[in-house]
Amino acid sequence: MQIDLKQLQRTVARFTKMKYKNIYSAMHNFGASFTSLMNYMLDGYVIDDLTSIHNQRFDIEVDWLSGSFVPQSMESARIRESIDCYCSSLKQQFAQQNVDVASIVGLRFHWPAGGRKYMAATDDRGKAYKIYVNESK
Repeated sequence: MQIDLKQLQRTVARFTKMKYKNIYSAMHNFGASFTSLMNYMLDGYVIDDLTSIHNQRFDIEVDWLSGSFVPQSMESARIRESIDCYCSSLKQQFAQQNVDVASIVGLRFHWPAGGRKYMAATDDRGKAYKIYVNESK
């Protein structure tokens, strides 16, 4: 079996090149996963903790680049564990969709009181992205 080295290099380059158009899908998938029933930590669902906070009319925000959570006073051990886990896999998750996290200068999850959940990002060119995250329950 003979391998065409040039063809292999073109294929690898195609799958490793940063694709700005994929930022929407990468951030949507990341946010949907965070709020899904697949996010089970410390014997409970993270979305249950988030829903409890939201039902008390608090705005919720997670900054994925710094790992911060607002409102900080309501952060549970389950939420902290989940954020740490998701932050540690952020680069890999985005890379699977050909998005280099180094090209993202802002990446946040928002769930405003009385509003819908969404993800927001800004890339290194200054372009802003916003996409709503589907309901999990």
